[in-house]
Amino acid sequence: MKKYSIILLTALSFGTFTACDDVLDVEPTTAIEAEGAVVDFTTLNRSALGVYSIMQSTNYYGLRYLMYQDVYTDNLAHTGTFTTDREVSSRRINASNLQLSSTWATMYSTINRANIVLRDADRLTNITDAQRSQIKGEMLFIRGLVHFDLVKVFGAVPYVSTPTTTIEEIQFLGKTPVAQVYDAVVADLQQAETLLGTAARRDPRRASGLAAAALLARVQLQRGNNAAAEAKANQVIESGLFALQSNFADLYTNEGISNTESIFELDFTLNDANGLGSASDPTSAGQKFYLRTEAYNTLAASANNGDKRFAATTRIQNSRRRLLKYEDIANNADNVIIIRLAEMYLIRAEARARQSIGALPADPQVIADINRIRTRAGLQPVLTLTNNQALTEILQQRRLEFIGEGLRFMDLKRYNLTCEVLGFCDDEAFRNLWPIPLQQLEVNPALEPQNPGY
Repeated sequence: MKKYSIILLTALSFGTFTACDDVLDVEPTTAIEAEGAVVDFTTLNRSALGVYSIMQSTNYYGLRYLMYQDVYTDNLAHTGTFTTDREVSSRRINASNLQLSSTWATMYSTINRANIVLRDADRLTNITDAQRSQIKGEMLFIRGLVHFDLVKVFGAVPYVSTPTTTIEEIQFLGKTPVAQVYDAVVADLQQAETLLGTAARRDPRRASGLAAAALLARVQLQRGNNAAAEAKANQVIESGLFALQSNFADLYTNEGISNTESIFELDFTLNDANGLGSASDPTSAGQKFYLRTEAYNTLAASANNGDKRFAATTRIQNSRRRLLKYEDIANNADNVIIIRLAEMYLIRAEARARQSIGALPADPQVIADINRIRTRAGLQPVLTLTNNQALTEILQQRRLEFIGEGLRFMDLKRYNLTCEVLGFCDDEAFRNLWPIPLQQLEVNPALEPQNPGY
């Protein structure tokens, strides 16, 4: 009965959809029943908002998954008593880590909820084609994002495209090969882009066609499809619908449509909070995530050359190197920017540099894209670089720019630097992937074999 209960908890965890109320003008209570409640566009939209809501979980973008992308690297470190967090910070994750199991379950619950909304959108006959396209495009974007978030840390994982709403629909899926997961993610995002369109900027608190294009740029870069990554990043940049915030610190105070740089973000409020502000505030109780010494020193060294990002990213408080990007300790209501324009400039630059011979001079566009980020930060522009030097500079700018935003682990993997930086060499190379959670293997033996080394 224990395993059966876990199955139901994971597969049927969609009975109540709680939406982020301030994105649209909806009633404060937006809970709906799973069966029979989606009858028109209003209820379908509330159901879609529920999918965004579960992404806000502290297991996912509300704290743990987001922070772990930096905690597992040379950027952040955990201070506290939780063994689950300590394992990630020491880069010695056990398959029995309960937090990883909770995060896995939350991510697949998000996928399941998106699949339910997709099915409901197709079956409704009293909504317009435009309404159907909007909701389906948003859900395909989220389904693609979550599968990408899974594959980049766990490797081969089940790709799930059909919903589970009854016991009879429960699926015991095995792992989908990595290449096939990437293919499915790309297909979801391409369809999302088509359905949502790219002619206008939408509120970044809801997925858009340009958010799908931007995520495609990230996915294709990570996959090594550099020409495709460059093309999608260029599409977003050349749309003219986004602009770098002139002041770096404004990125974390301006929210929603007022943030000209934000392409996609999750909306948190007093009534729909995250755990991020408190998690780096040394004056409050609980588990903490602070900058590692070397990361702090790297930012400080850049600040000596005029880099404004240092003061906007960290400060010493109670002898701790606090992360300031999520500083709302009163309400824990800071929005989480998942994709922003600065990344598109650096993706375009990196993808173009990777398509050229390393020892040759970098293309002027590569230099120009790097300098957009450097200049906004307050650094002097670079004048000439080889492609190899450009790649090194891009990685450095990505680190300075995105500490605490969940990009560092995939950057080090893409640059093949996890051995040099994280110690994942030889017998430790298996740590480039996280273990499939033991609790999930017990529920679903089709997930065997476990990732090597665990």
